[in-house]
Amino acid sequence: MAIKDAVVLVVDDVADNRDILIRRLRRLGIEQIEQAENGVEALDAIARRGFDLVLLDIMMPELDGFGVLEELKRQGRSDLPVVVISALNEIEPVVRCLELGAEDFVFKPFNPVLLKARVTATIEKKQLRDQTRAELERKRMELNEARDLQLALVPAPFCGELRDVPLRVDVLLEPAREVGGDLVDWFVVGEGRVVLVLGDVSDKGAGSALVMARTHALLRGLSTRPDADALFARPEQAATLVNESLSARNASNMFVTFFLGSFDPAEGELAYVCAGHVPPFLRAADGTVERLTARCGLPLGAMEGALYRSERVPLARGTRLLVVTDGITEAVDRADVQFGEEPVACFLAALDDAAADPLGNLADLVRVHEGEQPAYDDVAAILLTLPS
Repeated sequence: MAIKDAVVLVVDDVADNRDILIRRLRRLGIEQIEQAENGVEALDAIARRGFDLVLLDIMMPELDGFGVLEELKRQGRSDLPVVVISALNEIEPVVRCLELGAEDFVFKPFNPVLLKARVTATIEKKQLRDQTRAELERKRMELNEARDLQLALVPAPFCGELRDVPLRVDVLLEPAREVGGDLVDWFVVGEGRVVLVLGDVSDKGAGSALVMARTHALLRGLSTRPDADALFARPEQAATLVNESLSARNASNMFVTFFLGSFDPAEGELAYVCAGHVPPFLRAADGTVERLTARCGLPLGAMEGALYRSERVPLARGTRLLVVTDGITEAVDRADVQFGEEPVACFLAALDDAAADPLGNLADLVRVHEGEQPAYDDVAAILLTLPS
C-alpha cells in the first residue's frame, strides 16, 4: 500500500491546527483523513474504522491525549501508531507519551519538513508491520492445516478380537509445535497380524514432520505388498527397506529412532525391532514391569546398509506392551528435572483395566510435571493390551 492510500485521524481541539495538519497531509497525497475535536471523538472514530496513523494533540477538553493513549494501551492497540503533536515542550510529557505507547512526538509549532519525515516513516513502518502480521497469519493457518493433516494420520484405537484373541490398541500423538516429528501407527496385515509402529524424528518442526510423513508413507506402502504378512513377520526386513529409502540422499542427516513390532495373536508372540528407540515397557499378567532392552540396530536413516535384527518375546493374556517417545521420559520441570522412565513403569504397573483413556492419563502426568512451561517435545505412545 502506498503512502497516499493511508487513512489518517487528526485529533486537535483547535480547528486551525486541524486545518493546517490536513493541508500538509494532502500535500503528501493522503486524502483519507478524518477529524476529531477531543479524545472522546477520537476513540469513537478509532472504534469505527481502522487507521494507519493518528496525529494526536495532548491538551484537549473532555478527554486529553494522555487519556486516549491510556485507553489504547488498555485495549492492547499496539498496532495503531500515534504521533503526538503538542505545544508541551518539556521532557516529562514526551516521556509519558512514549511510555503510553506513542510512536513519536513532534513539538508545536512543527517544522513541515520534519512533520513530513515523521508521518512518512511512521506510515511505512505501520504498513511493513501489517504485511509481516499478514504473512505470519498465513503461515500460522498453513501450519494449523498441516497439524490437522498430521493428526489425521493417527489411526483410531481398537478394542475387539483378532483371530479370536481379544486385544486393545491405544495410541497417543501430541505435537509440541504446530507440527511434529513423532510417528504413531498400527495396522493389520495378512490374516490378523498386528503391526505396531512408533518413531521419533530427530529435531523438531516442519522438517521433522516431512520426514515423519515420508516414514509413515513408506511403512504403509510396505503393508500393501502381496507379501506383507511374511515381510512384517520378520520386522527387521521392513526396517531395512525403510532405512535404505530414508538414508539415500539424506543431506539433512535427519534420522528416526524407531520401534516396529509384529504381534501374531494366534501364536501369542511379538517380534520387534527397536532401532535406537526408548526401550519398551512390558507388564506381565502378575503386574511386574520389565524393559525390552535388546539393541536391534541404528536409527533409521542414520546410515545406508545398516543391519537390523529382530527379537521375540511371548505375550500372554493379561500382558500390556507400552512404547513411548522421549518426549515423555525426557520432559523437564522448572528445575530441569526429567520426568524419567520410572514414573512410566509405575504408571503401567498401576494401570486399571477399566481406564477409558490410559495414554491420555499418561500425557496428563507429563504435563503436570512440566507445569506451565511449553511442551519440551512431541509426545507419542502406543499401548497394546491383551485382556485376561
